[in-house]
Amino acid sequence: MNTMKLCCLNQSQLKGLKRELQILHEQLQADLKAEQSDQQEELSQISCSEVHDRCEAAAATELNQTSISHIKQLEEEIRECQSALQRIENGGYGCCEKCGEEIELNRLMANPAAVLCVGCQSRDELHRVRDSGAAF
Repeated sequence: MNTMKLCCLNQSQLKGLKRELQILHEQLQADLKAEQSDQQEELSQISCSEVHDRCEAAAATELNQTSISHIKQLEEEIRECQSALQRIENGGYGCCEKCGEEIELNRLMANPAAVLCVGCQSRDELHRVRDSGAAF
């Protein structure tokens, strides 16, 4: 990473974005708790009932895998929110983690947990597509 420069968010903008992150964090926590509860209920129903055929077993397994994937996604989003809140406290919020330039306010308003400016994010996505062998 290049040397970090002080990003130019004013206190009002920073306060608003911090509140958005806190609200998002609370919502994600509630979603995670609900998803975990639903998964637990589904698993107990599966274990309490007889699975009559392979199709039912496959459907139950697929449902469980989908739930696990969603839980992992929610956990990652929670970590991203926590990291952004920590960057606010440490004074590094709003600066791109790759180039050190300021992340545009519009981007932060759309995704308050963003860690990359639009340019670096685009380059990262392009490299991922190239590395995966996918074509446009």
